[in-house]
Amino acid sequence: MKEVYGYIRVSDVKQKDGASLIEQKRIIKEFAKKNKLKIIRFYEENKTAAKQGRPLFDKMIQNLRANKAQGVIIHKIDRSARNLHDWANIGDLIDINIDVFFAHESLNLNERSGRLSADIQAVMASDYVRNLRQETIKGLYGRLKQGFYPWRAPIGYVDNGKAKEKTVNTATAELIKQLFELYVSKNYNIKNLSKEMEKRGLRNKRGNRICKNGITRILRNPFYIGLMKIKDKVFQGNHHPIIDPRMFKQAQLKIKDRQRNTGFTHHFLFRRQIRCELCNYIMSGERQKGHIYYRCSTKGCLTKTIREDTIEHYIQNILKTISLSKKEIVLLKAVHLESKNDWLATQEKISQSNKLQMRQLEMKDQKLVDMYLEDAIDKNRYNEQKEELLIELQRIKSRQSQLLESKDLIFESIEIFLELCKTPIESYISAIFEEKRELLKIITSNITVNQRKLSFTMVSPFYELANRDILTLCTPNRDNRRMLYRKIVYTDKNTSSIVPKPMNKEQIKIFYQFLINAASTLSEINKL
Repeated sequence: MKEVYGYIRVSDVKQKDGASLIEQKRIIKEFAKKNKLKIIRFYEENKTAAKQGRPLFDKMIQNLRANKAQGVIIHKIDRSARNLHDWANIGDLIDINIDVFFAHESLNLNERSGRLSADIQAVMASDYVRNLRQETIKGLYGRLKQGFYPWRAPIGYVDNGKAKEKTVNTATAELIKQLFELYVSKNYNIKNLSKEMEKRGLRNKRGNRICKNGITRILRNPFYIGLMKIKDKVFQGNHHPIIDPRMFKQAQLKIKDRQRNTGFTHHFLFRRQIRCELCNYIMSGERQKGHIYYRCSTKGCLTKTIREDTIEHYIQNILKTISLSKKEIVLLKAVHLESKNDWLATQEKISQSNKLQMRQLEMKDQKLVDMYLEDAIDKNRYNEQKEELLIELQRIKSRQSQLLESKDLIFESIEIFLELCKTPIESYISAIFEEKRELLKIITSNITVNQRKLSFTMVSPFYELANRDILTLCTPNRDNRRMLYRKIVYTDKNTSSIVPKPMNKEQIKIFYQFLINAASTLSEINKL
């Protein structure tokens, strides 16, 4: 009696526990009994046959070639032949006189006609799987384009069945928000964040602590801002975002920066906030002779060092430019009160501004597609810029959708902004270490040093305020804001700042519209 193996394959673990495995085994045993074959071992595999690399199948082929059995019984040809690489291995066994039986097909593989029939069935099975894979991928991308995430919901969301949007798990979503806030605002590293979130009750799907890689995956996942990223392609989701796009972007920058560093031994005021403009690397802080210096460490770079107290002096010069006079405060408060009393008109202005910005981003998106099609940019650059555009578009859409609920937040943020700009220098001097860093992050988006020149790139509405003497030329609802000078440059011979003239009534109204449009930026001041 010939000694043979029995080979069973099911597509997944669920089938392994069900009737498919039992039925295959029963049919193989009956075939062996009928043909007087002795099964010495069953190989049971729960890997798809559409892909190479099934470990038990490969082990079985290896043992058959080593003559540890005289043959193998398989349920059907399509159980083993859904990729032609594995079918070629079976053909090699037949060529060296090892018996291959298929319990469901009565084919003699030692005859030309039987071998040809089996080859045709194997090719058809392989083509079926290839087509099935393409149709499955097409279906998945179709659902993604419709805004539905076809896989398991990430932590913070709940599954609601196929073709249904994921809904927010209120309790877990709050913990996800805390995770982002701790990472972005409190300078937690990934390891400490994993431990801290375990204490706060955040767990993975199995109920265990989320490991460092799991924390990083959460921080990198754009699903939390309403986007779905699959293999470098980004789709707009229907689900409700739980993280602010600005905070998400800050988290990405921190992850990118921290990949270059293993940790810090000193905590300087402008740590990781100043870059060398020539080589684009962050300048490192060091203490020498009682002073703190920031140095570019790139060999041969023309940018050398700059003292921390010099930077602070320049910051105070910037704060002078955003200091409002008493007259400006009075006029702004009057416009502010009028806007609060006529919320519907204010809301319409914000809505129109948001729609304009969305149209501009859509035009940029189309221009980006044209550049890609004309080979003006490569695929990596296209995907990178496409993602940036979608994140910015999502930020504005989020602001637009929250417009009805954001009345109190918008006006409260503006009031805090006006209070800050009454005496910005005094507020900075009296602030603690962390508050100074946060204030600088809110006012500027970039601080660079080019040899002896120190540059500050300001964000809206602070750069409008610093340029308020030309504000009538730069209305907030037109694409001509480039006329404003976002970057302020200081050199060793230029240690003073030019304080712009106070705004008149017309400029006050224009500037107030900038304040309304920048409400999401101003809301960050609330956290100081």
